[in-house]
Amino acid sequence: MAKKDGPDGWELRGNTIHKALENHLSNKGVVAEERFYKWIDPLLDCWLFNDCEVLAIEYAVCDPVKRVGGSFDFLLRTAQGTLCLGDLKTVGSIHGVKSRKKADAQLGAYSHMLIDLHGLRVDKCVTVVSGPGDVAVKHSDPEECHCKWLEAWDTHRLMQPEW
Repeated sequence: MAKKDGPDGWELRGNTIHKALENHLSNKGVVAEERFYKWIDPLLDCWLFNDCEVLAIEYAVCDPVKRVGGSFDFLLRTAQGTLCLGDLKTVGSIHGVKSRKKADAQLGAYSHMLIDLHGLRVDKCVTVVSGPGDVAVKHSDPEECHCKWLEAWDTHRLMQPEW
């Protein structure tokens, strides 16, 4: 959290890069401070976003039983026809692109909610990691993501005080 705030903090960088991807996928112009284009250019050139059909961007989902919700970054059909649910993560270094862990539990929650709310099953979950000068697409199996989500939920529940 010490590096979150300020003009060089990760919060501003993350929000800027997320907005750039959202605008790109919405066919809007991408406008950002020049210093962020080290992240933006490789991200927007990523093969995943070429010739894809965008189905949802920043889409809110919830689980009314568990009383949790969130917004996933994108749902798209790739040029190969794969239904792909994705989350974007930004990192501050090239090393971070390689070492950043996949967002499997988070993607599993979103995938689970898509099934419950819309009966929609995705073919692939991806964590897209954007760093200065590089981008990585880290693939995950939706069923493995569901398992990670349920493990995380069980851990959370066990840590709650008894009423």
